[in-house]
Amino acid sequence: MQREDIVWKTAVEWVIREHGSSNSADLKELIAWLNQDSSHRAAYEEASRIWLLAVFVPSSTPPSNE
Repeated sequence: MQREDIVWKTAVEWVIREHGSSNSADLKELIAWLNQDSSHRAAYEEASRIWLLAVFVPSSTPPSNE
């Protein structure tokens, strides 16, 4: 797996954790990860934007066969 893929995967995992059950230890770990490299912060911000956009997309319901 390429470095960019690992960074992206980790960023997505952080966004999911953040919107699930996170605690102060998680927050400290997230901040440390974000501060390690600017690519971490960029990937995290992009993953967060995608998460927020997904919240606003209405779920599609398949038409019923009635």
